[in-house]
Amino acid sequence: MKKQIQISISVIAIILLSILHPAGNMAFAQNTKAAMKIGTYDSRIVIFAWSRSDYFKKHMVKFNQQNDSAEKAHDTARVKELTVGIISYQHLLHQMIFSNGSIGFVMAIVKDKLPALAKTAGVSVILSKWELNFSDPSIEIVDLTNQVAQLFHPKENIDQMSKDISAQQPIPMDEFGIETDMLDGYCQKFGKK
Repeated sequence: MKKQIQISISVIAIILLSILHPAGNMAFAQNTKAAMKIGTYDSRIVIFAWSRSDYFKKHMVKFNQQNDSAEKAHDTARVKELTVGIISYQHLLHQMIFSNGSIGFVMAIVKDKLPALAKTAGVSVILSKWELNFSDPSIEIVDLTNQVAQLFHPKENIDQMSKDISAQQPIPMDEFGIETDMLDGYCQKFGKK
């Protein structure tokens, strides 16, 4: 009888284990799915790197060529138009480097390089840290500022300036007005007050 009870208990245990085995693995196994990772960058540092690159230099060469042509042709209207454009562009750059203005048009330059960076860093998304309004605590945030900045191949060492920029909070966009020295320069050039 004792042997029969032992056999019955063994059979019941085997049946229970075979029934509970798949559920047991799910209930007691550790979650092996990796947490989602998001790569972020400080757009101010990335725009600084871009401003020290051949990409920016090409843009400025194009503007200077247009301006030189307009001045040689004595096309005052075109010179004014280009001057207003460069003042606006300078203001936009200041919004991007001193505040948290969007740098989407600059990031478009390196968009083909982002998938490889994402794969290397193990992230699913790369975006400006200023555009990340919320993330669940279960999501891992990976700072890729330096890696994104280096995609532009800056022509000088940007490490110290990057530290200086990141040590400052961005100026709130709604407090960021056009600099008076830009307007004064325009007025002086064209005899306006």
